[in-house]
Amino acid sequence: MRTLAPRERKLIAVGLLVLVVGLAWLLIAAPVLAGFQARRDEREALVGAWRRDQHLLQAIPLLRAEALDQRRTGRDFKISAPSASQAAEALKQRLNATLTASGGQVSGLQEVRADIPAGWVSARADARITLTQLDDSLRRLQNDKPYLVVEYTLVGADRPQSQYGSLDVRLQVSALVRAAPPR
Repeated sequence: MRTLAPRERKLIAVGLLVLVVGLAWLLIAAPVLAGFQARRDEREALVGAWRRDQHLLQAIPLLRAEALDQRRTGRDFKISAPSASQAAEALKQRLNATLTASGGQVSGLQEVRADIPAGWVSARADARITLTQLDDSLRRLQNDKPYLVVEYTLVGADRPQSQYGSLDVRLQVSALVRAAPPR
């Protein structure tokens, strides 16, 4: 085996030094720095959570007031009846009364049971009504308590010329039901 030239020895020494420094970086410095980074990220997440929690704590009085208000006004959004069938009947009567009070002629009225969530009732009415009367009916349904949800309104005007003022309207409304003891 031949001896290495001074230049080759220097290259091998620099290579070994680079190898030792690289291994030291990979085995010692990188994990330590990664640990610092992980702890910093965790600390930032905890500070963010703490700030959100402080914001929620400050909002508790407002949330409590809103909950009390919702509890107080909750009956304005529900039909009180001993059973769902009686609530549906009350909803049908209200829909019929509203449409007739506005001057419409109700030709069909039925309870809707398909695709209705639990705790809700729904009714559909077919009526012949003018646009002004429909507007009045929708305003009454919107503003009278208990408040209703108008699921849809279909309007058709396929009539001979003598009946242009009236429209065929199909209106479906829904309401929440609150179980009330019989009186």
